[in-house]
Amino acid sequence: MARLQHTVTLAPVPRRWFESCVTTLHDLAEGLDVEGAYLRLPGGRPLPGLVLSEGSHLRPGARYRPVNEKDGQPDADQAVTVLAWDRHRETALEVGTLDEDPAHRAESTCVLRLVNAARPREAWLSATLRTSGEKRSKYLGGTVRLHLDLGAWWPSAAGRGRRPLAAPLTGTLTHALARATVTVVPRPAPGGRWRVTVKVRVRGRSFARPLLPVAMAVMGRRAHRAFAEALDDAAREWNGRLPALVRKEGEELRAELTGALLAP
Repeated sequence: MARLQHTVTLAPVPRRWFESCVTTLHDLAEGLDVEGAYLRLPGGRPLPGLVLSEGSHLRPGARYRPVNEKDGQPDADQAVTVLAWDRHRETALEVGTLDEDPAHRAESTCVLRLVNAARPREAWLSATLRTSGEKRSKYLGGTVRLHLDLGAWWPSAAGRGRRPLAAPLTGTLTHALARATVTVVPRPAPGGRWRVTVKVRVRGRSFARPLLPVAMAVMGRRAHRAFAEALDDAAREWNGRLPALVRKEGEELRAELTGALLAP
């Protein structure tokens, strides 16, 4: 088994601001006007690049597709499907893509679930990539599953909570040759920031099980360095963009999110 660990310091996301974002996104989606397959924001501005191809807007089973830039038709290989839409219970969306390449057909599915958008408590993300066609296609796919306990994240980031060592964010990554478990724990840092520790444990599977210890013995330092550098790069990106964004509230935040929806 291989073990990786690294800690980064991040600009914090205020809980009230995060909840405001979730509420605003629900308000924007529920405020869309539907004219046949076309969607319009309040005020009549069209929502570009997306059409309702099946079902009723925001009802379970509703399916939205991006518009193909070449011919202006809905893209049959991509879709966003509503699995649930109740801000007081659960919001769930599925994003699916299909690549019909004859050499290796690939199908990906990503599902995001959020419990109680009015007061977010938990979120799940699962993603699956399936491939077929070539003999080695099974080695190109895999699954990712993440669970975020939103009710525990901010107390942990503030140094409170009954179980200070429990991980509010956990996940698994499963591949034909390896399985990794991930834990993410935030703790308080000076200046109100977050000190976030990411731990990864990797176990080999199938014929890779006995090879993983050998690989780590040979490339262990390089793997640890690459892991740390990737997290440091992500932290710099986060810290460079987030502070200006979390200062936006109310109508300014709504305008920012609306602008993101209107972007090409």
